[in-house]
Amino acid sequence: MLELLVTAALSTAPFNPAVPAEFQFGEPVNAHDFSVLCESHTVRELDPAEMPLAMTRHVQVDCDGYDYFGAGRLAEFVFADGALTHVWVLVEDSDLDPLQAAFVEAFGTPDAQAPVFAAFFEQRAAVRRDVPEALYYSESAEPLFEGFFSQ
Repeated sequence: MLELLVTAALSTAPFNPAVPAEFQFGEPVNAHDFSVLCESHTVRELDPAEMPLAMTRHVQVDCDGYDYFGAGRLAEFVFADGALTHVWVLVEDSDLDPLQAAFVEAFGTPDAQAPVFAAFFEQRAAVRRDVPEALYYSESAEPLFEGFFSQ
């Protein structure tokens, strides 16, 4: 009975868009327990030349079933030269307005906004609309993303 009450309480808890604690920015792939975070995951080695933050190594972990905004999602954990730099969490088109509203309620007015994104610099987070997803990024990725958002 207690388990049912706890489960019910957790399922009705409001969404908190703060950077999830499991996003250990600056840490290597093996610092993240993807077997717990994901229903399944795939590690992909990508060309470092395709990522401005990577000099020698670009790895992406595709985490299927990551619990975010009330559903299991695909989360893309991106590592440059052995350190987590950013995470994209894909959402549905229908999630975009309520997701952005949750960000605004928690963080205030976006620091930069365009038809395809709303960015919150202090939280190093954004909602992207051209590809429906939430973005969380590290301090080391701040110049890249905030430079883009400020154009």
